[in-house]
Amino acid sequence: MRVLAFLATIVVTTALMLGAGLLVALYLRGGPDGLLIAAAVASPFLVVGPLFVGSWAASFDHRTPPGGSRYLRRASIVVLALAAAAAVVVVVASLSAAAPLWVPLVLVGGSAVLFVMARPIGNRLRRLEPPVVDLRDQVVPGPDIVRRKVVAVGITFVVAAVVSGAAVAVLNVLLPSRPHEALIVVLLGGQLTFLATAFAAVIVALPFSRLLRDSGGRDVDRLQRWAKVVLRGKDLPIDETELPGAVRYAHVVQLVLQFNTAYVTLLYVSIAFQFVSGMLRGTLAVFSAVFLGLMVVVLVWLLPRTVVRIRRARRFVEEHPSADPASREPLDA
Repeated sequence: MRVLAFLATIVVTTALMLGAGLLVALYLRGGPDGLLIAAAVASPFLVVGPLFVGSWAASFDHRTPPGGSRYLRRASIVVLALAAAAAVVVVVASLSAAAPLWVPLVLVGGSAVLFVMARPIGNRLRRLEPPVVDLRDQVVPGPDIVRRKVVAVGITFVVAAVVSGAAVAVLNVLLPSRPHEALIVVLLGGQLTFLATAFAAVIVALPFSRLLRDSGGRDVDRLQRWAKVVLRGKDLPIDETELPGAVRYAHVVQLVLQFNTAYVTLLYVSIAFQFVSGMLRGTLAVFSAVFLGLMVVVLVWLLPRTVVRIRRARRFVEEHPSADPASREPLDA
Protein backbone atom coordinates (compact mmCIF):
# COMPACT_ATOMS: atom_id res chain seq x y z
CA MET A 1 0.00 0.00 0.00
CA ARG A 2 2.82 2.40 0.91
CA VAL A 3 4.67 1.64 -2.33
CA LEU A 4 1.49 2.17 -4.37
CA ALA A 5 0.87 5.47 -2.58
CA PHE A 6 4.44 6.56 -3.26
CA LEU A 7 4.19 5.55 -6.92
CA ALA A 8 0.89 7.41 -7.27
CA THR A 9 2.48 10.51 -5.72
CA ILE A 10 5.38 10.43 -8.18
CA VAL A 11 3.12 9.88 -11.19
CA VAL A 12 0.61 12.58 -10.19
CA THR A 13 3.34 15.08 -9.33
CA THR A 14 5.14 14.51 -12.63
CA ALA A 15 1.86 14.82 -14.56
CA LEU A 16 0.97 18.06 -12.76
CA MET A 17 4.40 19.56 -13.41
CA LEU A 18 4.23 18.66 -17.09
CA GLY A 19 0.68 20.00 -17.26
CA ALA A 20 1.71 23.28 -15.66
CA GLY A 21 4.61 23.60 -18.10
CA LEU A 22 2.29 22.88 -21.01
CA LEU A 23 -0.15 25.60 -19.92
CA VAL A 24 2.70 28.08 -19.64
CA ALA A 25 4.08 27.11 -23.06
CA LEU A 26 0.71 27.28 -24.81
CA TYR A 27 -0.93 30.33 -23.24
CA LEU A 28 1.90 32.58 -22.03
CA ARG A 29 4.05 32.67 -25.15
CA GLY A 30 2.35 35.88 -26.28
CA GLY A 31 4.39 37.84 -23.74
CA PRO A 32 8.10 38.68 -23.66
CA ASP A 33 10.47 35.71 -23.90
CA GLY A 34 12.02 36.61 -20.55
CA LEU A 35 8.69 36.41 -18.74
CA LEU A 36 7.81 33.20 -20.54
CA ILE A 37 11.03 31.56 -19.41
CA ALA A 38 10.61 32.96 -15.87
CA ALA A 39 7.07 31.55 -15.68
CA ALA A 40 8.25 28.17 -16.98
CA VAL A 41 11.00 28.07 -14.34
CA ALA A 42 8.58 29.17 -11.60
CA SER A 43 5.65 26.89 -12.44
CA PRO A 44 7.21 23.65 -11.06
CA PHE A 45 7.46 25.30 -7.62
CA LEU A 46 3.67 25.48 -7.55
CA VAL A 47 3.66 21.68 -7.51
CA VAL A 48 6.95 20.90 -5.76
CA GLY A 49 6.05 23.11 -2.77
CA PRO A 50 2.99 21.08 -1.76
CA LEU A 51 4.94 17.89 -2.51
CA PHE A 52 7.61 18.88 0.03
CA VAL A 53 5.01 19.75 2.67
CA GLY A 54 3.23 16.43 2.13
CA SER A 55 6.51 14.49 2.14
CA TRP A 56 7.58 16.05 5.43
CA ALA A 57 4.19 15.27 6.96
CA ALA A 58 4.51 11.69 5.73
CA SER A 59 7.98 11.37 7.27
CA PHE A 60 7.85 13.39 10.49
CA ASP A 61 5.02 14.01 12.95
CA HIS A 62 4.98 17.77 13.51
CA ARG A 63 3.24 17.27 16.87
CA THR A 64 6.29 15.56 18.38
CA PRO A 65 9.48 17.38 19.44
CA PRO A 66 11.57 15.89 16.57
CA GLY A 67 8.85 16.62 14.01
CA GLY A 68 8.30 20.15 15.27
CA SER A 69 11.91 21.07 14.78
CA ARG A 70 13.24 24.51 13.98
CA TYR A 71 14.62 23.19 10.69
CA LEU A 72 11.21 22.04 9.47
CA ARG A 73 9.64 25.37 10.40
CA ARG A 74 12.34 27.30 8.53
CA ALA A 75 12.09 24.98 5.53
CA SER A 76 8.31 25.39 5.45
CA ILE A 77 8.65 29.17 5.41
CA VAL A 78 11.15 28.97 2.53
CA VAL A 79 8.86 26.65 0.53
CA LEU A 80 5.85 28.91 1.03
CA ALA A 81 7.91 31.97 0.05
CA LEU A 82 9.15 30.29 -3.14
CA ALA A 83 5.62 29.18 -4.05
CA ALA A 84 4.28 32.70 -3.44
CA ALA A 85 7.04 34.19 -5.63
CA ALA A 86 6.27 31.62 -8.34
CA ALA A 87 2.59 32.57 -8.19
CA VAL A 88 3.45 36.25 -8.64
CA VAL A 89 5.65 35.47 -11.65
CA VAL A 90 2.91 33.36 -13.26
CA VAL A 91 0.28 36.08 -12.72
CA VAL A 92 2.53 38.80 -14.14
CA ALA A 93 3.42 36.64 -17.15
CA SER A 94 -0.27 35.86 -17.71
CA LEU A 95 -1.21 39.55 -17.69
CA SER A 96 1.65 40.39 -20.03
CA ALA A 97 0.61 37.65 -22.48
CA ALA A 98 -3.09 38.54 -22.20
CA ALA A 99 -3.76 34.90 -21.35
CA PRO A 100 -7.28 33.73 -20.47
CA LEU A 101 -8.18 34.37 -16.84
CA TRP A 102 -8.62 30.68 -16.11
CA VAL A 103 -4.92 29.94 -16.81
CA PRO A 104 -3.45 31.74 -13.75
CA LEU A 105 -6.49 30.67 -11.73
CA VAL A 106 -5.81 27.02 -12.53
CA LEU A 107 -2.07 27.31 -11.86
CA VAL A 108 -2.18 29.41 -8.69
CA GLY A 109 -5.52 28.15 -7.37
CA GLY A 110 -4.52 24.54 -8.03
CA SER A 111 -1.31 25.07 -6.08
CA ALA A 112 -3.29 26.53 -3.16
CA VAL A 113 -5.56 23.48 -3.15
CA LEU A 114 -2.54 21.19 -3.18
CA PHE A 115 -1.04 23.03 -0.20
CA VAL A 116 -4.29 22.56 1.74
CA MET A 117 -4.39 18.84 0.91
CA ALA A 118 -0.68 18.12 1.39
CA ARG A 119 -0.44 17.82 5.16
CA PRO A 120 -3.61 15.74 5.73
CA ILE A 121 -2.56 13.30 2.99
CA GLY A 122 0.99 13.17 4.38
CA ASN A 123 -0.34 12.51 7.89
CA ARG A 124 -2.46 9.68 6.54
CA LEU A 125 0.50 8.09 4.77
CA ARG A 126 2.65 8.42 7.89
CA ARG A 127 0.12 6.39 9.87
CA LEU A 128 0.66 3.53 7.42
CA GLU A 129 4.36 3.45 8.29
CA PRO A 130 5.64 0.71 10.63
CA PRO A 131 7.15 1.82 13.96
CA VAL A 132 10.70 3.09 13.83
CA VAL A 133 13.24 0.28 13.76
CA ASP A 134 15.36 0.02 16.88
CA LEU A 135 18.95 1.04 16.16
CA ARG A 136 20.25 -2.38 17.24
CA ASP A 137 17.93 -4.10 14.77
CA GLN A 138 18.76 -1.94 11.77
CA VAL A 139 20.59 -3.66 8.95
CA VAL A 140 23.06 -2.12 6.52
CA PRO A 141 22.08 -3.24 2.99
CA GLY A 142 24.69 -5.55 1.53
CA PRO A 143 26.04 -5.68 -2.05
CA ASP A 144 23.57 -8.42 -3.05
CA ILE A 145 20.60 -6.23 -2.14
CA VAL A 146 21.98 -3.28 -4.09
CA ARG A 147 22.79 -5.51 -7.07
CA ARG A 148 19.22 -6.84 -7.20
CA LYS A 149 17.81 -3.34 -7.21
CA VAL A 150 20.17 -2.23 -9.98
CA VAL A 151 19.15 -5.29 -11.99
CA ALA A 152 15.48 -4.39 -11.44
CA VAL A 153 16.10 -0.91 -12.85
CA GLY A 154 17.97 -2.40 -15.80
CA ILE A 155 15.17 -4.86 -16.53
CA THR A 156 12.67 -2.00 -16.41
CA PHE A 157 14.71 -0.13 -18.99
CA VAL A 158 14.92 -3.15 -21.30
CA VAL A 159 11.20 -3.95 -21.03
CA ALA A 160 10.20 -0.31 -21.51
CA ALA A 161 12.53 0.01 -24.51
CA VAL A 162 11.13 -3.16 -26.11
CA VAL A 163 7.51 -2.10 -25.55
CA SER A 164 8.14 1.46 -26.74
CA GLY A 165 10.13 0.25 -29.72
CA ALA A 166 7.37 -2.15 -30.72
CA ALA A 167 4.76 0.59 -30.36
CA VAL A 168 6.84 2.97 -32.48
CA ALA A 169 7.31 0.33 -35.18
CA VAL A 170 3.58 -0.44 -35.29
CA LEU A 171 2.69 3.25 -35.52
CA ASN A 172 5.16 3.82 -38.32
CA VAL A 173 3.76 0.84 -40.23
CA LEU A 174 0.08 1.69 -39.71
CA LEU A 175 0.57 5.41 -40.20
CA PRO A 176 3.31 5.91 -42.80
CA SER A 177 4.93 9.29 -42.39
CA ARG A 178 7.89 11.32 -43.50
CA PRO A 179 11.27 10.70 -41.80
CA HIS A 180 10.88 13.94 -39.87
CA GLU A 181 7.57 12.81 -38.35
CA ALA A 182 8.86 9.27 -37.77
CA LEU A 183 11.76 10.70 -35.75
CA ILE A 184 9.31 12.55 -33.52
CA VAL A 185 7.52 9.27 -32.79
CA VAL A 186 10.87 7.63 -31.99
CA LEU A 187 11.64 10.47 -29.55
CA LEU A 188 8.30 9.88 -27.86
CA GLY A 189 9.20 6.23 -27.39
CA GLY A 190 12.56 7.24 -25.89
CA GLN A 191 10.85 9.69 -23.58
CA LEU A 192 8.51 7.03 -22.19
CA THR A 193 11.36 4.52 -21.82
CA PHE A 194 13.52 6.83 -19.72
CA LEU A 195 10.53 8.06 -17.71
CA ALA A 196 9.56 4.49 -16.75
CA THR A 197 13.17 3.73 -15.79
CA ALA A 198 13.35 6.89 -13.68
CA PHE A 199 10.26 5.80 -11.74
CA ALA A 200 11.82 2.35 -11.23
CA ALA A 201 15.01 3.91 -9.83
CA VAL A 202 13.18 5.92 -7.20
CA ILE A 203 10.78 3.11 -6.26
CA VAL A 204 13.41 0.41 -5.67
CA ALA A 205 15.34 2.84 -3.44
CA LEU A 206 12.34 3.52 -1.21
CA PRO A 207 13.47 1.04 1.52
CA PHE A 208 16.84 2.80 1.62
CA SER A 209 15.14 6.14 2.22
CA ARG A 210 13.12 4.69 5.09
CA LEU A 211 16.21 3.10 6.61
CA LEU A 212 18.07 6.40 6.29
CA ARG A 213 15.31 8.19 8.20
CA ASP A 214 15.16 5.47 10.87
CA SER A 215 18.93 5.62 11.41
CA GLY A 216 18.36 8.92 13.22
CA GLY A 217 15.20 7.84 15.03
CA ARG A 218 13.15 9.99 12.61
CA ASP A 219 14.59 13.05 14.33
CA VAL A 220 15.05 15.58 11.54
CA ASP A 221 17.41 17.81 13.55
CA ARG A 222 19.71 14.87 14.28
CA LEU A 223 19.65 13.81 10.62
CA GLN A 224 20.49 17.36 9.54
CA ARG A 225 23.41 17.47 11.94
CA TRP A 226 24.71 14.15 10.66
CA ALA A 227 24.32 15.33 7.07
CA LYS A 228 26.48 18.36 7.84
CA VAL A 229 29.19 16.13 9.32
CA VAL A 230 29.03 13.20 6.91
CA LEU A 231 28.25 14.94 3.62
CA ARG A 232 29.59 18.45 4.08
CA GLY A 233 32.61 17.73 6.26
CA LYS A 234 31.55 20.07 9.07
CA ASP A 235 33.38 19.74 12.39
CA LEU A 236 30.38 19.19 14.67
CA PRO A 237 30.35 17.00 17.79
CA ILE A 238 28.70 13.57 17.60
CA ASP A 239 28.10 11.81 20.90
CA GLU A 240 29.52 8.29 21.29
CA THR A 241 26.00 6.94 21.73
CA GLU A 242 25.04 8.49 18.38
CA LEU A 243 28.11 7.33 16.48
CA PRO A 244 26.74 3.91 15.40
CA GLY A 245 23.65 5.63 14.02
CA ALA A 246 25.79 8.19 12.21
CA VAL A 247 27.87 5.42 10.62
CA ARG A 248 24.68 3.65 9.53
CA TYR A 249 23.53 6.96 8.09
CA ALA A 250 26.82 7.27 6.18
CA HIS A 251 26.42 3.74 4.79
CA VAL A 252 22.84 4.22 3.59
CA VAL A 253 23.08 7.82 2.39
CA GLN A 254 25.58 6.71 -0.26
CA LEU A 255 22.93 4.43 -1.77
CA VAL A 256 20.20 7.05 -1.51
CA LEU A 257 22.38 9.62 -3.28
CA GLN A 258 23.27 7.19 -6.06
CA PHE A 259 19.70 6.13 -6.77
CA ASN A 260 18.35 9.67 -6.49
CA THR A 261 20.99 10.88 -8.94
CA ALA A 262 20.03 8.10 -11.33
CA TYR A 263 16.38 9.14 -11.03
CA VAL A 264 17.10 12.81 -11.73
CA THR A 265 19.38 12.01 -14.66
CA LEU A 266 16.91 9.60 -16.26
CA LEU A 267 14.06 12.06 -15.74
CA TYR A 268 16.06 14.87 -17.33
CA VAL A 269 16.87 12.67 -20.33
CA SER A 270 13.15 11.93 -20.70
CA ILE A 271 12.31 15.63 -20.58
CA ALA A 272 15.12 16.37 -23.05
CA PHE A 273 13.50 13.97 -25.54
CA GLN A 274 10.29 15.99 -25.18
CA PHE A 275 12.05 19.31 -25.77
CA VAL A 276 13.94 18.00 -28.81
CA SER A 277 10.66 16.71 -30.21
CA GLY A 278 9.14 20.16 -29.74
CA MET A 279 12.06 21.77 -31.53
CA LEU A 280 11.64 19.37 -34.47
CA ARG A 281 7.97 20.32 -34.66
CA GLY A 282 9.01 23.96 -34.78
CA THR A 283 7.11 24.93 -31.64
CA LEU A 284 8.75 27.01 -28.91
CA ALA A 285 12.26 26.39 -30.24
CA VAL A 286 13.85 29.12 -28.09
CA PHE A 287 11.95 27.97 -25.02
CA SER A 288 13.07 24.36 -25.52
CA ALA A 289 16.69 25.33 -26.21
CA VAL A 290 16.88 27.45 -23.04
CA PHE A 291 15.50 24.64 -20.90
CA LEU A 292 17.81 22.08 -22.42
CA GLY A 293 20.69 24.38 -21.50
CA LEU A 294 19.38 24.82 -17.96
CA MET A 295 19.08 21.06 -17.49
CA VAL A 296 22.67 20.58 -18.64
CA VAL A 297 23.82 23.25 -16.16
CA VAL A 298 21.92 21.53 -13.32
CA LEU A 299 23.45 18.14 -14.13
CA VAL A 300 26.96 19.62 -14.44
CA TRP A 301 26.47 21.15 -10.98
CA LEU A 302 24.74 18.12 -9.43
CA LEU A 303 26.86 15.18 -10.54
CA PRO A 304 30.30 16.32 -9.23
CA ARG A 305 28.67 17.54 -6.02
CA THR A 306 27.05 14.14 -5.49
CA VAL A 307 30.31 12.29 -6.17
CA VAL A 308 32.09 14.42 -3.56
CA ARG A 309 29.40 13.75 -0.97
CA ILE A 310 29.46 10.00 -1.60
CA ARG A 311 33.24 10.00 -1.12
CA ARG A 312 32.89 11.92 2.15
CA ALA A 313 30.33 9.40 3.41
CA ARG A 314 32.68 6.51 2.54
CA ARG A 315 35.56 8.26 4.26
CA PHE A 316 33.43 8.79 7.39
CA VAL A 317 32.70 5.05 7.54
CA GLU A 318 36.40 4.22 7.09
CA GLU A 319 37.37 6.63 9.87
CA HIS A 320 35.05 4.95 12.39
CA PRO A 321 35.58 1.19 11.96
CA SER A 322 34.73 0.40 15.58
CA ALA A 323 31.21 1.80 15.13
CA ASP A 324 30.66 0.21 11.71
CA PRO A 325 27.56 -2.02 11.93
CA ALA A 326 27.92 -5.49 10.43
CA SER A 327 25.27 -6.72 8.01
CA ARG A 328 23.26 -9.51 9.54
CA GLU A 329 20.16 -10.21 7.51
CA PRO A 330 19.20 -8.89 4.09
CA LEU A 331 17.06 -5.81 3.97
CA ASP A 332 13.65 -6.58 2.47
CA ALA A 333 14.08 -5.87 -1.24
